[in-house]
Amino acid sequence: MSDSRLLAEQQIWAGTTEGAKNQAFNCSNGDFFTWKGLWKVLCELFDVDFVDLDDAEKFDAMEMMSGMGDVWDEIVEKFQHVCSMNKSREFGFVGFYDTFKSVRYWVGKMREMKIIP
Repeated sequence: MSDSRLLAEQQIWAGTTEGAKNQAFNCSNGDFFTWKGLWKVLCELFDVDFVDLDDAEKFDAMEMMSGMGDVWDEIVEKFQHVCSMNKSREFGFVGFYDTFKSVRYWVGKMREMKIIP
């Protein structure tokens, strides 16, 4: 996840820091989160009951993808995404945002602007 405030901060930093000029940087909040945790936050914000995944129900991705190597290769080629803030940190940018707090902040902002209920 990337909070737009962090992206703006990083762009200003990159444009005003001599050693960072003409460099390409990834931008992400810099934390780790799980979708399961994010769904809980969204359910809380929108007053929707969270239904936890039934861990007793097993899902075997290997079995499901058996014989579908070409499909898997295509998925990996199109959707592989790795975003690291290491280069930014090495160059001196140390900004970060907590993803769950960011989601709460932006939902609040969108409510203030009457974009969402």
